[in-house]
Amino acid sequence: MNQKLDKTIKWLYRNGRPLDVARYEYLFHNTNKELVERALKSYQNSDGGFGHGLEPDSQNPFSSPIQTWMAMEVIEELGLDNKNKIVKNVLDYLINKAPRKDGLYPATISTNNFYPHASWWTHSPEGAVWGFNPTIAIAGFIYKHAVDASQKQLATELIQKGINSLLDNPSNNMHEIRAYLEMVNIVTDLSKFSKHQEFLDKLLEQIDYNIEKNTSLWFKTYCVRPLQFFDKPNLFGYEKFSELAKLEAGMILENLNNDGFWDITWSWDNYKEAEAIAKRDWQSSIIIGYLKILKAYDIN
Repeated sequence: MNQKLDKTIKWLYRNGRPLDVARYEYLFHNTNKELVERALKSYQNSDGGFGHGLEPDSQNPFSSPIQTWMAMEVIEELGLDNKNKIVKNVLDYLINKAPRKDGLYPATISTNNFYPHASWWTHSPEGAVWGFNPTIAIAGFIYKHAVDASQKQLATELIQKGINSLLDNPSNNMHEIRAYLEMVNIVTDLSKFSKHQEFLDKLLEQIDYNIEKNTSLWFKTYCVRPLQFFDKPNLFGYEKFSELAKLEAGMILENLNNDGFWDITWSWDNYKEAEAIAKRDWQSSIIIGYLKILKAYDIN
């Protein structure tokens, strides 16, 4: 591993979340994934959903669709299938217990308001649903891991509904677009869905519209960077945006700060003590994300 990352790895071992340290050991030192599973389970509640600040900007301990969505990255990273207890419990939560409004999973839940959180996670009943963020990504997860026909049918209906929605009202929200991309990459074959090619073409248009082309802003401001969509070079749409993705990948090591990690480009409006902890947890998670990208893009 590049010597520039020596300070980064030392910082991770000193300050990183146990989950991210375990992920680092598993991904880069070939240790057993059981430690990662145990660390991930510490964020999982008895209802099968995830909470406890797995998404660091919301310190709500209760299960929510968004926090559960965050767990899916680690589940896929470990290659867990629906025979695994973590996955079984997630499916049970999503199918039987998670809140839904008009069939969609909300982005915020009411108990967010009782715990430290960034302002965008404040819950209001009228603003709880953010389009298909995170519903479409969750639908893809259920579609892949479904244990019976009823689960598969629910996922199929949600995916088709999401496809129709993007075609009727194309989204310009980076997080919603990312959720769509996650669905596409986990389902892989959309040929059974109506208007699937029109949908894929429109999704590429929305990605192009959203990506910030001014490279000087990528590591300094909160903007849409290509690697937020293409953290691996084999994902849907990569060929069209490969030059931008490779360019950003080549800038990763240049943008390490003096402490050995990457700056957080957003901030809370309140709960400043909790924000400091959240930023540390984000820095830990972002380190793993960038290390995975450097490996995927073969940057040493």
